[in-house]
Amino acid sequence: MKKLFSIVGFLLIAFITFSLFYYFYQRHIYVITDDAFQMADVVSVSTQDASGKIVKLFKKEYESVSKEEPLFKVDDSLYRKDVEILKAKLESLKQKKKELSEKLSRLKEQLPADVKISKENLKALEKKLNQLKYQELMEKTNYETSTQKAESSLKAAEKGLEAAKVSFNHWKNQYNRYKRLYKKRIISKEQLEEVELAYKEALYKLESAKARLQAAKGDLENAKSLKNRIAIIRKQQEEVKNKIEALKEQVKISKANLKKINELSHSIRQLEEDIKSIESQIEKAKILLSHTLVKSPVEGFIAKKWKEEGDFISPGLPVYSIYNSKSFFVLAWIEEDKIKDIKVGNKVKVELEVCKKTFKGKVYSIGTSAGSIFSLIPRDTSQGEYTKVTQRIPVKIKVEKVPPVCIKPGTNVTVYIKKRQQ
Repeated sequence: MKKLFSIVGFLLIAFITFSLFYYFYQRHIYVITDDAFQMADVVSVSTQDASGKIVKLFKKEYESVSKEEPLFKVDDSLYRKDVEILKAKLESLKQKKKELSEKLSRLKEQLPADVKISKENLKALEKKLNQLKYQELMEKTNYETSTQKAESSLKAAEKGLEAAKVSFNHWKNQYNRYKRLYKKRIISKEQLEEVELAYKEALYKLESAKARLQAAKGDLENAKSLKNRIAIIRKQQEEVKNKIEALKEQVKISKANLKKINELSHSIRQLEEDIKSIESQIEKAKILLSHTLVKSPVEGFIAKKWKEEGDFISPGLPVYSIYNSKSFFVLAWIEEDKIKDIKVGNKVKVELEVCKKTFKGKVYSIGTSAGSIFSLIPRDTSQGEYTKVTQRIPVKIKVEKVPPVCIKPGTNVTVYIKKRQQ
């Protein structure tokens, strides 16, 4: 019996001796700490620039996700409507440009013909001047009729000009008011552009009314010139003067036609600029529409789901938090008096508590300051009260061949860092 107790005692002493030897040997060749944790880069996923209600969540918490895999969908009805409105406006502008271009083409073709007609009319007028001696009575009647008609047209043109001025002043005030509202971000750019379009249309009508008034005045002058023709019949010395007046009228008509061509060309150029602007807006609206379907920027696992279907979100508010398993590393906090034994590249044994397995790794980064320096309330030793506390330095460790099932950021780890060779 005594022999048995002796053997057991010997074995117990041997075991304790070996354990102590192993314990101190381990700490002789390794820097050991259990103040270590699994870490990984966490990405918060939100909409880039779209806002709205979440209509579909494609992933649940803790599910794996591939890069560019859809995560959630935001209600895109408003964005689709914006695209449709812009497309309709674009088609309207293109149609208007087509109409104005056709009108401009006709004017350019008609202008030489009008000049030719003006010359022919001048010749006819000279010929008719020789016949006025025999048509004096007829010309008097024609003079009275033409004068009444021209005066009636002039009154109608003046009324039309007044109405155009009222409309122009109204839309001018509206346009100025909408510009101020737009600067204050009270109205949208589309509303401002609609009022701007109405303002330009009113301006165009005003210019047209002025042109009609000028034409009516010209018609009245033409009618009154009939009396001059009668005077020419009576007084041959007035013949040349009437010819010059008639020629001037034709020049005015030619200039008026040239002015219309310039106005149409300017309107077409403005429409082209508007079309480019709308096309640019359509491209931006399509991009915004595409951003209502949010995809994963990285491959990894869903760490946290912050929103549910039906919730309203805006840019910057996270819907998912994803950690990238490929960025997995271990962060160990090493006591300051042991950091001298560690260098980048040291081999490491890592025990992951979550799966009770050991893996190999290497030190790839050593902190340059203690973690306490970043505390929210740092220690104040200015009053002379001081207790020495061993500080810890962060050390990052890259671990090899860790299966995804063992990667749980935030869980505990025990690390054995092989000391550097002296």
